[in-house]
Amino acid sequence: MKKRVIGLLMAACLVVGATTGCGGGSTATDTSASSAATDEADTEKAEVVEGDFDTVSLRLSCNGTDQANDTKAANLFAKLVNEKSGGKVTVTVFPNDQLAGGNMSKGLEMLCDGTVDLDVHSTSIISNLDNTLMVSTLPWIFSDYQAAEDAFYGAGGEYIDSVLQTKGLYYLGAVHNGFKAMTNSKHPIEKPEDLKGLKMRIPGGDFFSAFYTAFGASPQAMSWSEVFTALQQGTIDGHDNSLSTINSANVQEVQKYISISKHAYEAFTFMANAKKFDTLTPDTQQLIRDCVEEATKTMNQEIIANEETLVDKFTNENGCEIYTFTEDDMAAFKEVVQPLIDEYKGIYGAEACAAFGVE
Repeated sequence: MKKRVIGLLMAACLVVGATTGCGGGSTATDTSASSAATDEADTEKAEVVEGDFDTVSLRLSCNGTDQANDTKAANLFAKLVNEKSGGKVTVTVFPNDQLAGGNMSKGLEMLCDGTVDLDVHSTSIISNLDNTLMVSTLPWIFSDYQAAEDAFYGAGGEYIDSVLQTKGLYYLGAVHNGFKAMTNSKHPIEKPEDLKGLKMRIPGGDFFSAFYTAFGASPQAMSWSEVFTALQQGTIDGHDNSLSTINSANVQEVQKYISISKHAYEAFTFMANAKKFDTLTPDTQQLIRDCVEEATKTMNQEIIANEETLVDKFTNENGCEIYTFTEDDMAAFKEVVQPLIDEYKGIYGAEACAAFGVE
């Protein structure tokens, strides 16, 4: 039985200083003065929940830098679990995939083989386990952030869990990676032909490769830990990512042009190794699930609020040129890739598409 929370949470991530690239690991808890909610949370603790909790120390691996959405959500989750369990359940967060040498795919493997107990990775990475999990990244399928959150905590999340369980994992929840923007160092991207010839980094996956190929770009699969240096040195021309991820890795320092296209949404999924999770008491399991949901939904609201300030930062502090797609722009880009979307709807299948409301 799920135990009722005694008190009201006022929590958020702790922030250490800003990182200056894509690398450099830290297990320190993140702090942020970016929202009133996190400021208040720094002075109050979540009250202890009644329950039969294990005394256990868990290891959580994630890919982002100290300021990235996945790491901040993971740190908040770790804080909540520790406080609500009265210190019985502790979670050590390892950002930057430092346990896997920065390799995202290897980081996921470490969760599967039980080297780590918990993990946070993006949709495009977990799709290495099953390609149908890429369905949620199809272009322009979510109208806004709330629609995306509802999907990942509704039928979409249930579908992800059903797939991951066949791989020895449990799905626990998700936090926004965000709607993507396109960045590059050559020229503004305002119309489909502007992508022609650009070397664009992708995290991997057939769809992302086919997406950029359709516009005449040259997709380059690359681990996230290598991206900043590759952009800085001109090995690649650009990439796509959410505004918050661009900011967390300081990509705006080496990319002059940012187009807010919102062409795809990605989430960071919280997962658990099933064998380890099954050894925990039901109360501990429920506590972990509850704290993941609380941490991710708290962070989601902060992420949305922060995006409103990032455009000004990129423009005024970094000298970037920002272009925001209009509805007509989106329609023009979508027209180019509609045959590809239709093809991949067939590849992902009716069940996966229905789970995420893909028509």
